[in-house]
Amino acid sequence: MVELSRTPTRMPAEWEPHQRCFIAWPSAAAWSDDLAGVERDVVAVARAVRAFEPVTVIVDPADARHAGSVLGGDFDLWEAPIDDAWFRDCGPTFVERAAGQAGVCWRFNGWGMASTEYARDALLARDLLAGLGVEVVHSALAVEGGGLAVDGAGTLLTTESVVLNANRNPGILHHQAEAELARTLGIRKTIWLPGNPHVFGTNGHIDGLACFVRPGVVLFQRCVDDGGQRLAVNEANRAALDGASDADGRLLEVLEIREAPAVGRGGPSEWTYSRSYINFYVANGGIVMPRFGLGATDDEARDVLAAAFPDRAITQVDISRLAVGGGGIHCITQQQPA
Repeated sequence: MVELSRTPTRMPAEWEPHQRCFIAWPSAAAWSDDLAGVERDVVAVARAVRAFEPVTVIVDPADARHAGSVLGGDFDLWEAPIDDAWFRDCGPTFVERAAGQAGVCWRFNGWGMASTEYARDALLARDLLAGLGVEVVHSALAVEGGGLAVDGAGTLLTTESVVLNANRNPGILHHQAEAELARTLGIRKTIWLPGNPHVFGTNGHIDGLACFVRPGVVLFQRCVDDGGQRLAVNEANRAALDGASDADGRLLEVLEIREAPAVGRGGPSEWTYSRSYINFYVANGGIVMPRFGLGATDDEARDVLAAAFPDRAITQVDISRLAVGGGGIHCITQQQPA
């Protein structure tokens, strides 16, 4: 394995060209309640992404035959021991370096020990990069890929509730985290949102809250609750973007999209069901985004993304069963830049 050397680094934006998309196959141990339903959602996402770019499905060897029969022959399977489907969080973060492509291996600790079954996922990034023959950049920072959003030009959006959380990086200060993000990803400016420590597991990943749609422009997800803790947290995150500027000094333009309502999903106090329309995948020429079976509400979210990405085809996939696990389309995918 190639170790870190001192070379310039850049994390490409998600809208830049991809070589392929990685998607992880759901584990029977993690999805005992509705495994078949979750598999259907994952297959639908994989097929939607495959319409735009190649897809490699990472699957535990014990599940490989079954996954292959369900998926069909349009996908490459990569067999590796895994614990669950949230590959964005435990997989590598791909970057560009002077010597070529590299992948950052974060210290994955099961979302701050929210999960006790993460030992195999913690090794997945390193082993995948070794199999790909891609340079490895090791980091002692405990952070998940869903906690990072970049503009490809040196600006990062992330949350204090994840990176500065004592369950991941006890005692770390803003400037120390920023130095490591600069070293590993080439970040020149970090924009800190407070995040959401109340979200079970993730503690408030940025990929359920905000993302760049192009340099200088951020899409922010508005809470639809009338009041309460969720709304207060959401407003604090929105306020953190007011007056913020990127690495090149531009004041951010903030677009907004509304989250899905909690109708039929446990009420406004429900933290575990992913209601995020912003948790989408940017593919080569397309956007693969969630539907929740909500008719006009789903259509409204689609129109917002179509306006934000006018040069990309929008495909919606119903992920009502996957969302029960607390994540969405962005969470189970990871792009490998071209």
